[in-house]
Amino acid sequence: MEETLSILGRLAQGFRMASCQPKVPEIKYSDERWWQDFFTKDLAEFYASLNGLLNARKALLDKLSGDLAQVLADPQRRDLALRVLFGGLDEACLEKIRRSSYFFDDCIKARTAAHFYRDVLEIRLRKLLDEDWEERKRLLNLLKIKGFEEIGKEKLEISINKFDTNIMKYLSEMEGIVEEIRNKNKVIQMQQVQADYGLDLVKAFEDFLNKSIKLLPLYNPFTFFMQSLRSTPRPYLSIMYCEELFSDSVRSLMRKYGVELTKILDPGLTKSDELAVIGHVDGSVGKLIVKLVQKIYDMTSELSRYGYVDNEYWKYVEAKYNERTSAGSTLGIMIKANSEYEEYCGNGTIRIVENGVVELEYYVVTTRNAFSKTYNITYDKFLELFSPLMFLGIAWIEGNTLHVECPR
Repeated sequence: MEETLSILGRLAQGFRMASCQPKVPEIKYSDERWWQDFFTKDLAEFYASLNGLLNARKALLDKLSGDLAQVLADPQRRDLALRVLFGGLDEACLEKIRRSSYFFDDCIKARTAAHFYRDVLEIRLRKLLDEDWEERKRLLNLLKIKGFEEIGKEKLEISINKFDTNIMKYLSEMEGIVEEIRNKNKVIQMQQVQADYGLDLVKAFEDFLNKSIKLLPLYNPFTFFMQSLRSTPRPYLSIMYCEELFSDSVRSLMRKYGVELTKILDPGLTKSDELAVIGHVDGSVGKLIVKLVQKIYDMTSELSRYGYVDNEYWKYVEAKYNERTSAGSTLGIMIKANSEYEEYCGNGTIRIVENGVVELEYYVVTTRNAFSKTYNITYDKFLELFSPLMFLGIAWIEGNTLHVECPR
């Protein structure tokens, strides 16, 4: 244990070097203009595009409100309603809807207008897709018998509605997160640029996606910085950002914008504060930005299933594992060469950290049985294994859980 303390002590002292050069020069954490630019440009533009999309969606729903029979009988609203329900579908698909069930053959495919409204914007006739299909079937069969003017005399008792259960739920949550950030950050008054798309939801959604992806850590140094502070050992932050990160002037600047750090894992050693894993205070602006990034990742994961965008989370993970190190290798090759990492992939529970030893428990499920497996690793080994991954956001601690995202 004395040897461990000695190693960690030298690490902690060695990182505080006056000649330290930050390893990520695009992170300008001591420059207040850099902070202002994120909140007044990147985040403000994202928020404007999000509100523009939500407003355009509401405007479309308002225009198509009421019993569907009356909407279709109205020449001013008919074409828009038909585009929302059946846009881009060929005659073969319309015939399948008339005759088949949803589970037999859902021919409403990605990149058609009907799919975009039903599955992305979640504007449809019923919440459940099979029930929505049956209503479309009923409508098509009725239209085959009666014309639009005649159907206007009917009362179908269905209407075009919104259902925030999947992708649109993420957007609602994003809106709430940005509102929290605005309320907590009293320094910057985010000027919300008006984004008026009328009823052009395709344009509105494209702009929103572009602004969302622009916020992700692979493309945005500020959110990368916030992510790197999610849960990273202090000594490693000192290597990458230099000790200035912990100076009074920088801490004061961070607090000014609502970003506060705290100790989230104590190694139980002498000089614990200098060796601890630190991360964002719950409810702070930094924590909220990390949460916002995760919601964008969740949204792109869903959209990637339909081929609308890449899965940006895995794109980031793979990019970081494939980056060249100063030694000329990649982090992915180094990880795969070290069999120890395989033991820690996924979620592990941090049971106890005491006297420089971390106890991790993993729940293992095989085809035959399930059991728990416990590992005891010294804190210096913990730093060696996980510091680079935590800094990159490929591993993180949340509560008492250690999550490690290994290469696929």
